Amino acid sequence: MFEDVNAEVNRRLKEVKSFYSLIKDNAETEVLDMRVFKGTYFVILYGVLEYTITASVQKCLSIINQKKYDIIDLKPTLYSMVFNDECNAMIEARDKKWMKRHDLFSKINCSQVCHIEDNLFPAGSGNIKYQQIESIWNIFGISAPVVNEDKMKGRLSTLANHRNAIAHGRELASVIGGRYTISEIENIYNDISTYCSYITSVFEEYINNEDCLIH
Repeated sequence: MFEDVNAEVNRRLKEVKSFYSLIKDNAETEVLDMRVFKGTYFVILYGVLEYTITASVQKCLSIINQKKYDIIDLKPTLYSMVFNDECNAMIEARDKKWMKRHDLFSKINCSQVCHIEDNLFPAGSGNIKYQQIESIWNIFGISAPVVNEDKMKGRLSTLANHRNAIAHGRELASVIGGRYTISEIENIYNDISTYCSYITSVFEEYINNEDCLIH
């Protein structure tokens, strides 16, 4: 079910790997050039991670919609997405807040097919770090660990922070790239690549086991 997501993730990872090969094969080139390349490497690798998590969430929501589950059968944590419009209406209700609350909670026990906007991304603003992914796990009610290895918390933070610093002009790509050896760059790639595979496998298992439902 996630074959298309995995195929696109692998295509993007292949591009990053090609960029890494360019860095490795030209290690003796002008030092500044290699530092720029190594810094830019973080930007494109971050893009693969962001695509992986957003595409996996959208795919999962699309499949849940296709299954036409009754709302009452879903895990309550999913209600925050099922009733996204109603939650937003409550915020804006003011003097009609009690009516809006009634409208929301009266739907929970109704036998009604759920539909979730598949463009929702249940995480706080900002670049993808551990906290954002943890939020997604909590909303979906995913029991698998958020990360496959504890070191990934630091990897995710490093990747997002370097991407931000370069993209928003706070630091030069050459400055960030100069902090890393080619070997370290490869290790980061391997860890993020493995984690991207982990993300898609977690969502696929979630769907296969119908973990969106109350068991």
